[in-house]
Amino acid sequence: MELEYLSAWAREEWEPDCYQRPAHRLQLSHAVRGGHLIDLIKAWTEAEGKRDREILEVSANPNPAWPWSSDEEFSTRLSEARELATVKVGQKR
Repeated sequence: MELEYLSAWAREEWEPDCYQRPAHRLQLSHAVRGGHLIDLIKAWTEAEGKRDREILEVSANPNPAWPWSSDEEFSTRLSEARELATVKVGQKR
């Protein structure tokens, strides 16, 4: 469900009226910054060895559900994504 949502959100980012679309409306209703969603997408690209744009093709669902059951669950996933990014940066040094 998380990748389905992130894929829809990323596709909407290319639209001029993105904040009128389903994934972005969910983002706004949960008061989540777009940069946080980008952090989750980056973590996916790193973990799966994918390119950023590949998230656009993960799912075709134009009306995804919000995949996190609580603010705490979202915060935990975001922390995991950021931790992964920190580990990757440390490995490149």
